[in-house]
Amino acid sequence: MIGQGIITLFIVINLFVPPEYRSYITTAYFIVFIAIFSYSTFRQRPRGALTRDIASGRRLLTIKQEEVSGLQTRDLELVNELKPILKASGLSILSMVVIMLWFFLYPTLVRPHIDGLGAGSSVVAQVIDLLILYEVPVAISLTTQLLSRKMLKRYLNILRSAEVYTTGIVGTPGFALKFPVENYSVRANYTRKFVEFVRREGEFEILHRIYCNEPERLVDIISRYGKAKIERYP
Repeated sequence: MIGQGIITLFIVINLFVPPEYRSYITTAYFIVFIAIFSYSTFRQRPRGALTRDIASGRRLLTIKQEEVSGLQTRDLELVNELKPILKASGLSILSMVVIMLWFFLYPTLVRPHIDGLGAGSSVVAQVIDLLILYEVPVAISLTTQLLSRKMLKRYLNILRSAEVYTTGIVGTPGFALKFPVENYSVRANYTRKFVEFVRREGEFEILHRIYCNEPERLVDIISRYGKAKIERYP
């Protein structure tokens, strides 16, 4: 709904500005489109109030990026887990390239056919021209999201660092969980040295994984302060 509202706004603006300024309006739309796409990608970042609330507790454990990176490199199974995510990311990048080409090629490949309808004098033809220009990128973006969902049965977010408090966990990127643990199941793998928080959305799984040198200690904290039952991998 937000996207369609923005499209309507830009169409109205185009109809009331001189033709020589329309290329600037299209550039502005492209920037807004990228901004919305980026926001939808990163909107899961934890809210500041929640992280401050968690950080008000006593800090029990700090997991640094160097520790996480070292454990990741030794986890031989991680590459296979990340392959579907990399394919989906590649599809998203490809869709953005296609959208950029669409805006670049539209004036020479499509607009001449619309001009043949009398776009210079017909408001209806101008609206059709602008709808085609603006709606196609939205359709490409939605199609990409649907295809990515089909490719991915789960999304793995590996936290680069984390701080564990008596009141919860704050991790980077995009994770803040207040104790007691709710709406997540917790799994631990002592062999691969990680603990992960799993949330289901229908058939889709979102995993927030914390690699650490002392997974047993992290499990003990989550059990004691988070009141969570830990499922252990074989």
